[in-house]
Amino acid sequence: MTQNIRETLASVRSLLGGAAAFTAGNSLLGVVLPLRMEAAGYPVALTGAIMAAYYLGLALGGFRSKLVILRIGHIRAFSVFAALTAATCLAYEVFFTPAAWVILRIINGFCIAGMTTSIESWLNERSGNETRGRVLGFYMLTFYLAIALGQTLVNVAPVGGSDILMLSSVLIGLSLIPIATTRLGKPDLAEVRVLGLRQIYAASQVGVIGAGVAGILIGSFYALAVVFGRQIGLSVSEAAMFMSVVVLGGLGFQVPVGILADRYDRRVVMAGMLIGVGASWGLLSLAMANGVPLIALMVMTFAFGGAISSVYPLCVAQTFDQVDRKYYVAASGRLLMVYSIGATIGPLLASTLMSFFGPVSFFVFESLIAIAYAVFVLISVRSVPQLPEAEREKFVPLPDSSPAALVLDPRTEPEPSEPESNASSQEDEFAE
Repeated sequence: MTQNIRETLASVRSLLGGAAAFTAGNSLLGVVLPLRMEAAGYPVALTGAIMAAYYLGLALGGFRSKLVILRIGHIRAFSVFAALTAATCLAYEVFFTPAAWVILRIINGFCIAGMTTSIESWLNERSGNETRGRVLGFYMLTFYLAIALGQTLVNVAPVGGSDILMLSSVLIGLSLIPIATTRLGKPDLAEVRVLGLRQIYAASQVGVIGAGVAGILIGSFYALAVVFGRQIGLSVSEAAMFMSVVVLGGLGFQVPVGILADRYDRRVVMAGMLIGVGASWGLLSLAMANGVPLIALMVMTFAFGGAISSVYPLCVAQTFDQVDRKYYVAASGRLLMVYSIGATIGPLLASTLMSFFGPVSFFVFESLIAIAYAVFVLISVRSVPQLPEAEREKFVPLPDSSPAALVLDPRTEPEPSEPESNASSQEDEFAE
């Protein structure tokens, strides 16, 4: 078993190294930019709009970056995306205007989506059906730790200087080395079956709406939590530590939440996590404002991070329970689209509220959204019976701030070919 793990890790370590480098650089950028806007006196609503532009770019990249990859090849496409992202890191210093930053954030999001697509398709190429879950686990671990590391790097230089942006650019640029020198073959980016949004919504309202709610919660948090922390009196280093512990909470909760989701009704577990988001965020906000001891603060922060990071993968698991297995990749793509729309809208709404009602409205917004949707989910539990355990797929952890690991999800393994007549009848079931 140990030998198999070592062999699996050895086959993908260069790819994981590249992913870690650009993820750390990008997460550092996500902390630095709102801090610079806060120091420059930008209104909170403007900060939210600029940070939301990243998720708009991420959504566009999720659908269009594949075309670039197919046209010029994986290595060259990744190189283009990485070089452009590294350049945008430096351009934030040169073009310090709101309009320019909106454009740069859209470009940033688009390129990160392209880099992620390239990495994940290569990881899928390097893993067989029996090792995809393990590769996804390594990828998840790398992803979360790189985000946490990148956020803490904000302490190495003054936020207002150019050094911190240069460091972000360097990290993203370094991701080119393991990718540009790889001798891996060209991964498969074949088209998947189409599944209309109306069809997936009819199959799982809880999953589709929940993906949008997860996007609103997570998008607004990552865009504005640093600003919120600064407004209630946290130092830059304390705000960065707060963000990092949230990320580590997301990593730490994946396994226990998965066990609960496979044992009990996923909707009940999801409602519990949503209530946990609302309760822990409210307690956490009050604790930060009233000087609670650091240990207690970090425990609440860890719990909040675990709860908020569990919503999206629970939505995916709930949706997969309701659609045919061959549509899993298509369903994941639709959920990612809904998530991205929510993540774009969330910072706009939250920042507008903060500009009118102050920082307290941020945790009120997040808590009310989470608890209101928990009530909706619990209502669905009463009206729609739970599927038998034998008909449910296993829960699989997915990253929350960029939940795009579609090809690595072991639930999307290709099935044996079906007889043509049977396949045709199942195609008709989800036809537009």
